[in-house]
Amino acid sequence: MNRKFSLCLASCKQAFRILRRALVRCIQFFRSTLLFTLSVKSPTFKVVRALPPLLSGYPFFLSFLLSVIFLGAGGVSTAYAQITITPVTWNVIGLDSNRTTDGPDLFPVGVRVVNTGGTAITNLTINFVWDSTNANVNLDGVSTINAGTTGAGVSRDFYFLVRITRINAAYNSKRGYHITASGDSVASVSTPTPRELYVEKLVSQNRNSVTSITGPSTVYVGGTYTVTLNANTATNGYEQLEDYLPFPASIFEVTSLTTTYTAPAGGTNTKFYADACGWDTVPTSGTYRSCIGPTQFGGKAGGTISTTYTLRIIGTGTTTLSALVYDFSGSSYHYNSDYGTTTLSITALNAPDLTIAKSHTGNFTQGQTGATYQLTATNSGGSATAGTVTVTDTLPTGLTPTAATGTGWTCSIASATVTCTRSNTLAASASYPPITLTVTVASTAAASITNQASVAGGSEINTSNNTASDLTTITVAPYLTLAKTVSPTGDQMPGTELTYAINFTNTGGLAAQQMVIVDGIPDNTDFKLSSATISPGSTGITLVIEYSGDYIAASPGSATWIYSPTSSGGGAASGYDRNVKAVHWRMMGGNLSQTPPNNSGTVGFTVKVR
Repeated sequence: MNRKFSLCLASCKQAFRILRRALVRCIQFFRSTLLFTLSVKSPTFKVVRALPPLLSGYPFFLSFLLSVIFLGAGGVSTAYAQITITPVTWNVIGLDSNRTTDGPDLFPVGVRVVNTGGTAITNLTINFVWDSTNANVNLDGVSTINAGTTGAGVSRDFYFLVRITRINAAYNSKRGYHITASGDSVASVSTPTPRELYVEKLVSQNRNSVTSITGPSTVYVGGTYTVTLNANTATNGYEQLEDYLPFPASIFEVTSLTTTYTAPAGGTNTKFYADACGWDTVPTSGTYRSCIGPTQFGGKAGGTISTTYTLRIIGTGTTTLSALVYDFSGSSYHYNSDYGTTTLSITALNAPDLTIAKSHTGNFTQGQTGATYQLTATNSGGSATAGTVTVTDTLPTGLTPTAATGTGWTCSIASATVTCTRSNTLAASASYPPITLTVTVASTAAASITNQASVAGGSEINTSNNTASDLTTITVAPYLTLAKTVSPTGDQMPGTELTYAINFTNTGGLAAQQMVIVDGIPDNTDFKLSSATISPGSTGITLVIEYSGDYIAASPGSATWIYSPTSSGGGAASGYDRNVKAVHWRMMGGNLSQTPPNNSGTVGFTVKVR
């Protein structure tokens, strides 16, 4: 029994030893192969590094912990930010094979950086690092690009410019380099090493040519623009091909890029570099700078080429871009013989930035006419405006625009909206002449109204500060309206009596006091004695009726109200008075409410047609 037990125990120990060796190998593989591909800083990985000393005594614990680590690492990798970096340009650069003063000497060297994690990366920084020396191969411009924040899953390309000194000693020389990317909460990653830039002798040839470069001549910091390069190569294309414009990294960020080829038919690329034959870029390889596969684009790319850059402007400056189309085919390297003949000059400026101010003086009053606002558009940016500038004010309920004027402005009114435009440039830190906007205030306008105006155009980029609001206090007041009717209507024969009724209503915000209603007697009629009436309804007010014998419509303020109507006055028939020129109803008591139904009543009188 003891012997069987001993044999069983020995077998178990042997099994544990085998398991332990297997686990050790797994851990070593995990550490050397997987761990360093992850750019997450996590305490989990410190545990992994501490495991090997524990392996001899805790096989069961190790097995459990290993499972936790593998499962946990999978979860962490998607929850945290991570980055990858991949070269996107050719490692071959060069000068004209016969005359170093001819042809190109400036080449972009770029990488594609991808946030493969689940959160944004802040303070993303791209650095170009030389790994060897070569006095004839140097950076032209920045060596560091501060790229800000990159969201989860976002891919971005970054380019540095390398310039070759135009001397014979530069031929067949090289310089090692790598490019790194780092950011908050992520470890730095690097392009593969060893890698280098190799200076070849480039042969000028007519088969490569530039058709056109199209794009804006003036751009503004913060704006996004497109530039398109159209070019041609041999009909069937080449094993290696680049067609590019050398955008300085201090001014431009290439946010996206698309290239199309006719060889192969319908060929597309998200880079300007087409590695059609599988180029060997490893300097220590026996097949360095040759085609080793796998092939893309059917082994060759080119024909008619169109590359469109989408650019974000990140700095100021002026650059003149010359397009280069160069290739490898038939064991030699070639560039377009028309290099430098088709160019595009771009000036990047700090953008104009339009702002607007809006103001008024004092309070407005319900029922007021002729109330005014003043609108002033200012260029708060770093350069003059270009193009049409538009000021728009859509008035809120309670205000109606009646006029809009300003020196140099062309203004129109459509319903509640006022639009004013002009196209002359406005220098930085300057203001256009103000616009005066005249409005009528409704009798029912609210006690407080906010009026908002906006400005747009002028080639500005920042539209976050294009509006201004003006809080206006509306003084509440009574507002009386009159509606007059006559019976019977239409043309009438002499001797016909006409009865007029005048309805008065307070539609304002306060009760009315000291109301006076005046109505002139129509021409060619005689006032009928005792026909003036008062129907106050539920208003609760009291009115007194008064008459004028000297009322003139053109000068109502000069009338007196002391005349007493008499029968046959002025030669009228009995019961009528021709001397009555107007009737006057004057409030003697109470207040005319602004609230229905206590805000309305009627007065009237009768006349006879002569």
